[in-house]
Amino acid sequence: MRILILAFCTLFAALPVAAQTAQPFANPREAIDRMIAAVAARDANAVAALYADEAIVLGPNQGVTAGRTAIRDSWLRSFTGGYSALNVLQQRAEAGTDRGAVLMVWEATIERQGQAPQVVRGRSLLYVTRQAEGWLISADMWQPAP
Repeated sequence: MRILILAFCTLFAALPVAAQTAQPFANPREAIDRMIAAVAARDANAVAALYADEAIVLGPNQGVTAGRTAIRDSWLRSFTGGYSALNVLQQRAEAGTDRGAVLMVWEATIERQGQAPQVVRGRSLLYVTRQAEGWLISADMWQPAP
């Protein structure tokens, strides 16, 4: 019984740590591929790992989501709500020595049990900064797209 309790506590103690671990990408364009893969796996920790510790997400009709843990929690809610796929239709990435931007138009697929899949179209501007280990998203601003 002690081993079971210890294993249970260890598992839940590791969850916030995973959200706190950044996984920098080699160049700004790589952020898109890694985000698509993380969404396909429904892995909120992998999505959150693309963001800097103090990153923010700005979306329509909602407050600012601030910090990697809050970003991870937001993605957990999205996956629970049926977010299952991200398809990037257009993209453009530019980078300087320590700052860059990624613009993309995307479609997200929402699949709720017992309902037909819903496709939502949006556009995002990712502001990225170079850290010692690589690039991370500092700000993610998105809105619905026509």
